[in-house]
Amino acid sequence: MSDSHPKGSPQYINRLNKIRILNIIREKGHISRAEISKLSGISAPSVTRIVDGLIHEEGLVQEIGVGISSGGRRPTLVEFSGQDNFVIGIDLGTTHINGVLSNLNAETINEIRYDTHIEEGFESIIDRIGDVICGLMQHPRTKKKKVLGVGIAVPGLVNRSENIIEISPDLHWEHVDLVKYLKDKCDLPIKFDNVTRVMALGELWYGIGREVKYFCVINVGYGIGAGIIIDGKPLYGPYGMAGEFGHMTVEKDSQVKCECGNYGCLEALASGHAIAARAIMEAETNDNTILKEKVSGDLGKIDAKLVAEAAREGEPLSQKIYRDAAEYLGSAIASMINLVSPQMVLLGGGGAKSEDLILDKIKKIAKERAINTRSRNVIIKPVTFGENAATKGAVALILSEVLNLKYLDEVPVREAS
Repeated sequence: MSDSHPKGSPQYINRLNKIRILNIIREKGHISRAEISKLSGISAPSVTRIVDGLIHEEGLVQEIGVGISSGGRRPTLVEFSGQDNFVIGIDLGTTHINGVLSNLNAETINEIRYDTHIEEGFESIIDRIGDVICGLMQHPRTKKKKVLGVGIAVPGLVNRSENIIEISPDLHWEHVDLVKYLKDKCDLPIKFDNVTRVMALGELWYGIGREVKYFCVINVGYGIGAGIIIDGKPLYGPYGMAGEFGHMTVEKDSQVKCECGNYGCLEALASGHAIAARAIMEAETNDNTILKEKVSGDLGKIDAKLVAEAAREGEPLSQKIYRDAAEYLGSAIASMINLVSPQMVLLGGGGAKSEDLILDKIKKIAKERAINTRSRNVIIKPVTFGENAATKGAVALILSEVLNLKYLDEVPVREAS
């Protein structure tokens, strides 16, 4: 669906009306054409014409039966048709590449998971992403059906104005045009964004965003990032690089250097990488740690997961490391609450798996440091989709394009092989 029509032209107005109607249908579920006309303010004949097109041309809407009569003929109900429109969602992580074939209702049909093997270099990672896409495309459900696109959640700073990955310290990438390198492996539209913003988009379309329109997703993994939703819309900033929550300074005199080059960043003090690095440093001078036993003295094997296990087993050192990380996170989240005033803050990533060690502390610190009663009552809880938050969000990247009627004229129907 082209965006080339000038504003104010009949084609442009028709496109806006079609987008409005499609979003009403998805939001409301079962709805009649008359109700759509009432909610949208679009004339009944125009609604009928547009809905018929969404059914027979785009295949994004379907009739599902008749509703209850309010005095005349029983109305025919329609709903958003997500079942037979497919999307590939990929979570490009530092340890694994997780790919899912999903329909537009975010129901997973197939899943493929490969090790990333960062040490093998850029081209090897690109090949693995291509293998994941090709593997998912072979599923029988995709035969003679539309796969509308590939959404990819990437770790790092994404420059949306240039459509490049500006920098990914996790992957050791700089100025990468991901679409350029994948186009030879995939004939589908590809859209990518920072993993945390992608997680927030998944919540917006499939999760908590159906209940609240102002919320933040904090991703505590190898690094730390934020996805911010304001009035039901992601906050990008002018270049698409908003949300670098992990690089706010939380300890100005810290001697701990962040991978960004600064000192005292939240990410350098409370991320999974930071927790592991501190545990290794402390274990080097402490002979009586459970951690040393767990790795048989090979401190290089210590990661945040092992530190969490030791903390749950009662080791004082590991418990203190997690308490300190939770305090940094709680203080930073309080600042986020004071600044943005969200209705909810959701925690995702590996840190969310350790919620038993950090969540209560984070809530306590955030409540103490929030400036007013409403801010102190902001709900803080784990993301809706747990380990699947990034792949759900990657699917939502394409859903958001579909709901704005992009891609539909570009996508080939997949022939049976």
